[in-house]
Parts: sequence; C-alpha cells; structure tokens
Amino acid sequence: MADTRTNISKAGIPAAFSRKDFSDRDSSPKLQGLDTNGQRAFGPQFWQAFRDTLAHLYTVSLPDPSEEERFTLYTRTYPTPRAILMRTQGTAFTMTRGPAQIARGADQLIIYLELEGSCETDCAGRRNRIEAGDVAIVDYARPFHSASTDYANLIVHLARDSVPAALLALEPHGLVFRRGSGAACLIGAAIRELFLLADDLTVSEAEAAIEGIVALTTACARARLAGDEADHVKSRRRAALDYIDAHLANPRLGPGEIADAANVSRASLYRLLAAEGGIRAVLSTRRLDQALRLMLADSKDERSLTDIAKSCGFGGTSQFSRAFRARFNVPPRQYLALVRQQDVEWHEARLIADGFDQDAFLWRQRELNGLK
Repeated sequence: MADTRTNISKAGIPAAFSRKDFSDRDSSPKLQGLDTNGQRAFGPQFWQAFRDTLAHLYTVSLPDPSEEERFTLYTRTYPTPRAILMRTQGTAFTMTRGPAQIARGADQLIIYLELEGSCETDCAGRRNRIEAGDVAIVDYARPFHSASTDYANLIVHLARDSVPAALLALEPHGLVFRRGSGAACLIGAAIRELFLLADDLTVSEAEAAIEGIVALTTACARARLAGDEADHVKSRRRAALDYIDAHLANPRLGPGEIADAANVSRASLYRLLAAEGGIRAVLSTRRLDQALRLMLADSKDERSLTDIAKSCGFGGTSQFSRAFRARFNVPPRQYLALVRQQDVEWHEARLIADGFDQDAFLWRQRELNGLK
C-alpha cells in the first residue's frame, strides 16, 4: 500500500515540485515513468489512504459511501525539473480546493485532456461540464470544485514559476476548449503524442515538447478569450439596441436607462456605440428608421406626421421634420412621394446609401407590393 500513498489527486497534481532529483544528473537523462498502484488495488482501505494523504491539499468525498468498495486510482507519471506529465485513471469522486488549502501549497497550473468520463467543475465561478475530448486549464492558486464520473485523463502539471507570464495574464482558470474545436484537437493531439512517446524521450526532449504544448495553449487561450470578449461586446451592444428599439416612443429615453437595461456602465455604453456616432446619433437614426417604416407601411396615408413623430419619440412634428430633412435632404412627405414615383430598387439603393438597416426593408414584405 506504500505506493498508493503518493500525493496524487484526481487531477493528478503532485503535492510539490522538487528539482533536486535532477540537479546531479546528466544534462539529458532518459525520461523515467513512475507507476502508482500497479496492482490495481481498490476498496475502503485504498480510499482512506488516498483521502488522508490529500487532506492538506483537497477535500475529497465519494458520490455515495458504498463507492468505497470499488474506489481505485492508477497513475503513470513522467517528472521533469519544470513539469510533470501524467495519465490518471480511476473511479468517481468529488474534490474541493478552498482558500485554506490553497495557502498550504501546490502552487501549480495544469492543462489536461479528458480521455474518458466527464467532470462537473466550478473554477471560482466559471462552471463547466468537461467531456471526453475536452481540454481544460486549472490554476491551483484559485478555488475550484470538481465532481467526476469514472474517468481517465492526461495531464501536464506546471510549477508556477514555469508558467509563461503571458498565460497567467489571461487568467485561464476554468477555461475549456471543447472537443472538436481546433484548439482541443491541436492541444489534445500534442499531449497524447507526448505521452505515447514518453518512454523514448530524454528529459530535455520532454521539456521541449511541454514548452511547445504550453506555448500552443497560450496562443489558443488568447484567441479564445479575445473571441469571448468580442462576443460579449456584441451581446451587450445588441441588448442596448434591442432596448432602444423597444422604447423608441419614450422621448426621455437616455443613456442611464439604456445602460441599466444592457447591464453595462454609462462609459461602456458610450464605447459600445461610439462607432455609430454615440448614443444621440443612434437614437436619432433608429427613430428615423422606425418613422420611415411606419410611413412606408401606411400606403393610404392614414397616419398623420404628428402621430408618427409621437410613436417614434420625437418631441413634435417640427423636430421630426428637421431630423428627417437633415438625414434624407427632403421633408418626410416629399420623400415618400419620391419613393412612390420610383421603383423599389431605386428606393432600396437610396436607403442603403443613407445607412438604413437592410435587414428591416419592409418593402420586401407582401403588404408593400402596392408600392411597386
């Protein structure tokens, strides 16, 4: 049972790195694989030894007490001065690492590929379900909780002083590259290949390969998080515009109300809409767009300009007419007359030039066929 009491967690993180074992060796010794629990021991005693060994680093538990009877864990580990490559395989359990345990050590970052099973994770609020084929990053200086099924995975453990500052700056704790994505395929293939070739490598070759995996992971994380940020900006911008469109009739609609609805600060709202001329310009443009839609839909001229102006949040007919003339160069009724004298293609081209939202061309709808 002595071999089973190594400092190994479900994620395969050793309790601490030590470089002294390599200091007196040749500059490029063969990489050595170390097995734990080669006999595949299992049961309550194995579970208790595992739990007690990890008590200072993690709080571990089982899905059900009856799982003690079958609990097991097997690892094959390849240590280098700056990193550890490991394959782990075992039965389901839950692991939590909180502030008190973080303070005790194991200041490492891991990159791991899930081979079998799945794992529900909460990495300081970033929640994910890790499935076979996914690649994930966990920072052991941050709180996390995981609940796994029976599993197998490949892990690269990095001492913090071996993690590039560029990767740490991205705060990648809990970041997941999904199976089938380019990042997961590239990183996963590199980790698999390294493990398959590990017995034939020197320590320096293994470290060079790990350095390449870390560089690849850093680049993929940077691209992924940049994309996430772009998606977030796009989502917040869409939320702001949707709220504006839904409340155009309110003449007092302003940046404070819009920012609150989009869940951003006023400063962020100004940045989101800066490319379109700012909040005032967006409000004016979208009010005029809506007014034009209403005019085009009113083929019998049943609505007055006063009614249309009020429906779109203008202070009155005069304000509406001035804004309309400033954008379209002619008063509203004259513009509408021009539309009816021309064909639809002319009108569409004119509005595209004026910056009208192409997705909202009402004359493409059947009820406007009378304008042709």
